[in-house]
Amino acid sequence: MNPFLDPLLPLPEQPLLGLSGGIDSVTLLDALLEAGKRPVLLHFDHGWRNESGDDAHFVRALGKERGLRVIVAKAPAVTPRNETAARAARYAFFARAAKRLALPDLVLAHHADDQVETFLLQLFRGSGSGWSGMECGTVRGPLRIHRPWLGLWRKEIVARAAARHLAWREDTTNHDPAHFRNAIRHHLLPLLETETGLGKALGPRFLRTATLQRDTQTWIDTLVAPLADAERLAVAVVAAQPLPLQRRLLHLWLKKQGVADLSFDDVEAARGLVSRIRPAKINLSRGRHLRRQAGVLFVTAATAD
Repeated sequence: MNPFLDPLLPLPEQPLLGLSGGIDSVTLLDALLEAGKRPVLLHFDHGWRNESGDDAHFVRALGKERGLRVIVAKAPAVTPRNETAARAARYAFFARAAKRLALPDLVLAHHADDQVETFLLQLFRGSGSGWSGMECGTVRGPLRIHRPWLGLWRKEIVARAAARHLAWREDTTNHDPAHFRNAIRHHLLPLLETETGLGKALGPRFLRTATLQRDTQTWIDTLVAPLADAERLAVAVVAAQPLPLQRRLLHLWLKKQGVADLSFDDVEAARGLVSRIRPAKINLSRGRHLRRQAGVLFVTAATAD
């Protein structure tokens, strides 16, 4: 059993790899090559740091050294400087590359520490998607996303990188407490480890809770997924479901309609269209509306009458 290589073996020979240049993605690249894969390297420069251009240069040089194709893009100057906008811009770049190259499989270097942080972020935000962390495999538009190292902890990746004598780039924004994830990583989790007396056993407990919650959510999804495939959703169909299934059905259906970054309040507002006569329209993200007419729900652009 090799916990680094075994999860990579089922991947196609030439996946896409999101490569920031940091220790996690550089170590994953090294493992992919050892597993016999020849990934295309995708690097997205958010432009948040003066030295971000050096990261892109590092990735290009690494790709040349390993004989791999590298594609680099930079966020438009008008992109808002927040994590939500950055993630949307990054995944849009990944999706464009997948379409252009006809390579839908994208590998990302998220690990168990990332999973715990994501779980806590979702919990604190009251996320409309639930608090279950990330999935090992998921589909996002044209992308089949793989996170093969969600079972590995950061310290294990650091140890492998040192043993393999790898070089990587350090992202100073990973220590900026203005980003909530960093505050969780550097302040909240160490505090909880100390105050609970659990020490490093706390992370695995959070990870187990996220896994249990994700398994439950997967089961719920199987109950409502066929209903969420409809372009228009019948109010009577939603109303006939128990409350937890109503919420999940609306969430899945709205995601399939291209509505991004759904919050719990968005889902509850949508549920209000099912249970009340008025209003018959609510606002969604990106200038879209959810409307109810003749007993069905449908999504329109802001310019629609």
